[in-house]
Amino acid sequence: MRPQQIAVLVVAATLGLLVVLLLLYGRPRRSREEPLPTNFSRGDPDSILEGPRLARMQVWGVASTIMIAGFLTVYFVVEPFRESSYGKKFLSASVTRGEHEFRPEGGSGANCAQCHGPGGEGGFAATDPNWPAPPLNNIFARFPRADIKRIIEMGRPGTPMPSWAVEFGGPLNDQKVEDIVNFVESIQVSDDERYELPQDITSGEEVFSRKCAVCHGTNAQGQGMGQPLPTFFAPDLTTEFYRLGLKVKREEITREIRNRLLAEHADSTDPEPEDIQRELDATSPDEILEAGEEAARNTIMIGRPNTPMPAWANRLRPEQIDAVVRFLASRQEVPG
Repeated sequence: MRPQQIAVLVVAATLGLLVVLLLLYGRPRRSREEPLPTNFSRGDPDSILEGPRLARMQVWGVASTIMIAGFLTVYFVVEPFRESSYGKKFLSASVTRGEHEFRPEGGSGANCAQCHGPGGEGGFAATDPNWPAPPLNNIFARFPRADIKRIIEMGRPGTPMPSWAVEFGGPLNDQKVEDIVNFVESIQVSDDERYELPQDITSGEEVFSRKCAVCHGTNAQGQGMGQPLPTFFAPDLTTEFYRLGLKVKREEITREIRNRLLAEHADSTDPEPEDIQRELDATSPDEILEAGEEAARNTIMIGRPNTPMPAWANRLRPEQIDAVVRFLASRQEVPG
């Protein structure tokens, strides 16, 4: 039984019980004798005040209690649905305002569509036609809501994406940013449609040329990012596995030495830099590259916060990410 039907039954039962009580006990009993005028009466005796009149007042009190209980029951049943309905109306209005900001028609607005496409399918930056603007119709699969709002507010350093929030020098107040986030959430594609490359693209080199080369160069050796941060340089990926592997192995060696000193009850558990470097030098390049490959895969998946490097999980298929990692692994060099 639906909550609305339950509420109707409660109201009907409450009103029915109230009418029965009032019919049975609520009417004063008429006397066959003509009553004395009020100004000649000495007032009702205790037998009346504590008898029929008291009974009537008690009936009215019980009836009022039942009516209030019925009203509260209906209120607590209906109110959550009313609140939910109001929330849906507010969200719908917010989405409509966000759509106006996202793709304004003949008016002012953020006009996100000029870079990211009318349906959030992606495109190219208005200030740099060679810079791909990522699709937004799958962004909720890549970032939590708080991060998406932060990106809109603060922009993305090293990319054409500017800051939009007033507190960061942009034109939008907090409500407008929230409206845009709500609209973007409303245009999210299904899980099967969120990937940006067709399933038949399985070559790591082709995936790299389509999605990575714009920043890291066609030869994967890195390049300057250009405006708006001309000093930012996308790293050389032909030596990235070794660099990341060195960092991973250094952390592992530091941890092992610290645990060893702790087990030996040494006075200090801080490893000496010379000891760390000695064990690091004894580590084979293959071990370092293997550790760096896993770290590089993690970077591709989750990106690097506060840099132009985005998260590619849920943008590329897992097998396409594996193909890119294999392609980069085939091009790795050990720095001399």
